Amino acid sequence: MRLPFFESARKLIHFLGGLIPVIYLLLNLTKPQALLILGCLALPFIVADVLRLRWPALNRWFLRLFQGAMRPEEERRLTGSTYYLVACWFTILAFEQTVAAAALLVLACADTAASVVGQAMGGYRLTKGKTLSGTGAFVVTAFLVTLPLFPATTAFAGAVIAAVTECLPLPLDDNITIPLAAGISLTFFHPM
Repeated sequence: MRLPFFESARKLIHFLGGLIPVIYLLLNLTKPQALLILGCLALPFIVADVLRLRWPALNRWFLRLFQGAMRPEEERRLTGSTYYLVACWFTILAFEQTVAAAALLVLACADTAASVVGQAMGGYRLTKGKTLSGTGAFVVTAFLVTLPLFPATTAFAGAVIAAVTECLPLPLDDNITIPLAAGISLTFFHPM
């Protein structure tokens, strides 16, 4: 099964969000520097979403402009891009640099892998929209992207807990719950 063009573009953008933690680590930005940069990136998305959700005419124009690129549930709530940037900001705020970077890599890479593999392979459904093949891809990818930064047992625990969180029907967007679950579990299981 091939992914539709706009869904593929969304996944590519999601995956490219992995540049945020890579830049955070490679440039060794301080937490305030990273929060300022991300805040400046997120602010236009937040403002655009709030304005379009408050004014129906603006929302109709916005939906026409991005027709096909938005999911139906985003017509009446914040877009995934806004949630993504806000999640990056909160993850960097909440966790130590290495943990935050790893948690954001899990969001960018493992969530993308789960979606692509789950849609391409299908198979046994665990929950609405989540397949065993996609969850397996999530665990493997999350483990691989955290392994360079953490011991194998910590990386595996973080991968499994983040994958379980992704499958749960939580009221928050998974762009927020995935990095928070990964960050908490990596912090908890990391040997001191």
